[in-house]
Amino acid sequence: MEIDYTPSRVCKDFMVSDSKMRVLMGPVGSGKSVASCFEVVRRASMQKPNKQGIRKSRVAIVRETARQLQDTTIKTFHDWFPPGVCGEYMRTTKTYFLRVGDVECEIMFRALDDSDDVANLNSLELTFAWFNECRDINPDIVDAMSKRIGRFPSAKDGGPSWFGMWGDTNPPTMDTWWYYQMEQLDPSDGVSLNDNGWDVFKQPSGRSVDAENVDNLPEGYYDTQGRSDEYIRVYIDGEYGLSTAGQPVYKYFRPDYHMANQTLQPIINGVRPIIIGMDLGLTPAAVIGQQDPRGRVLILDEAVSFDMGIQRFVRTVLKPLLTERFSAAPILVISDPAGIQRAQTDERSAVDIIKAEGFRVMPAKTNNVSARLSAVDDFLMRQIDGDSAFLLDPRCTRLKAAMMGGYRFHKKNGSIDKNKHSHVAEALQYLMLHINSTSDGIVTQKRDIKPVAAGGWT
Repeated sequence: MEIDYTPSRVCKDFMVSDSKMRVLMGPVGSGKSVASCFEVVRRASMQKPNKQGIRKSRVAIVRETARQLQDTTIKTFHDWFPPGVCGEYMRTTKTYFLRVGDVECEIMFRALDDSDDVANLNSLELTFAWFNECRDINPDIVDAMSKRIGRFPSAKDGGPSWFGMWGDTNPPTMDTWWYYQMEQLDPSDGVSLNDNGWDVFKQPSGRSVDAENVDNLPEGYYDTQGRSDEYIRVYIDGEYGLSTAGQPVYKYFRPDYHMANQTLQPIINGVRPIIIGMDLGLTPAAVIGQQDPRGRVLILDEAVSFDMGIQRFVRTVLKPLLTERFSAAPILVISDPAGIQRAQTDERSAVDIIKAEGFRVMPAKTNNVSARLSAVDDFLMRQIDGDSAFLLDPRCTRLKAAMMGGYRFHKKNGSIDKNKHSHVAEALQYLMLHINSTSDGIVTQKRDIKPVAAGGWT
């Protein structure tokens, strides 16, 4: 039997990756499940032969419900690898014995709403596993499966030459375990995990010129007419869904448009300052930015703390970061206006403390919420020479999480939720308020804004 299949660009990147944990994410109809079907067969054919010359493997294919498993997952697999042609399917056990040439792969289809299937998963000896529509899969199942892969064939039979697990999915919502895993963020505080093992392969929007699998879809498949904004966001554009807790404050933020593809470099020329927006209190946060000669705002870095006073934050978090990346640049801090108020236990205000650490500080001109939000939205909506006027460095993971929906309106009363995302989001607002009021971020009185000497930092 000859099978004609050519994977799309992202599907190909996904398939050639040897990462032990992968996710293929994209719009509906983008060919994700088909790519995963072929990945099963491809990985089975890549196993090294045993002493009898047979390439043996065993895979579990997991779906949330039995109906979804039967109507979608099994059907798609059988469409490409028909029983009786490529192997034998045992309906009672939902097991497909794939036999093609020297390849023998036992494929076990399992549903999580079937108690027998769930019990069976915890005792399987597998080579690899595939979670179909993985956003619906409980993380406990994922954790359990991570302990079952790589156990077949046994060591005495040569062991597996490759093992791992992967998922394919439409984008999850931003308040789920899968979102935090795919964005490599710690669910407890939104801090980057740097590398948690998951590699994500994201397909372009169905409306993009680079949309995948459109030749195999009916004309008008991605027509947005009559669709809700959330449906378009997730199932057509392939973006993370909004939290069910409320709408995001920054509805104009688009990660594919506003996120830089690589680390942004500061302009160190003594003319354009590094501007630091700072939210104060017991959870200080700082957003570090600069306006380039084209007028674009470059958000270069972030610093976020928890349960820490302003002096400790400046000395132990902010100053080391500035020394590492921005030590030669003039620096201006734009603080929360409330920072000029003196504490009951200290005659000094937060602004006084920051100044004592060697910084030039200006309180933001207003604390009006509408003005702060407008200052950010203005640049999110603006284009300069066809490019975004706002670019966010990929290292700003906590600010990204805030702008993608962590910073949100309360579902019931319409106010902005005060949560772990608020501080970094508000630090950005103070920075943007200053840039909006000074037009180009150029130092006009160079003597007023000076680099802070590293030698004075303790």
